[in-house]
Amino acid sequence: MQIKYHGQHITITGDEDILQRAGIELNPSPLRKGELPTTYKELRYFYERAYRTKTKNDAILYVIALENYVSQNDHRDENKRKGQVY
Repeated sequence: MQIKYHGQHITITGDEDILQRAGIELNPSPLRKGELPTTYKELRYFYERAYRTKTKNDAILYVIALENYVSQNDHRDENKRKGQVY
């Protein structure tokens, strides 16, 4: 794993398992009031951008969008089972 300090931000490269052992986790961010959930179209945009540019920043944005999308989908499924509208 490589950790580089760039003044205003830090980049970490390595396997997810190593990050978890170090206590760094990727978790979905909660929706703020008035914020729309991540859509499949947005997820696809981040994927295409990360695939084309192959930069760390775009890859990180895709991973964050994916985590949020999966979490929000799970939340939607729970609400459907309970009979609530999300």
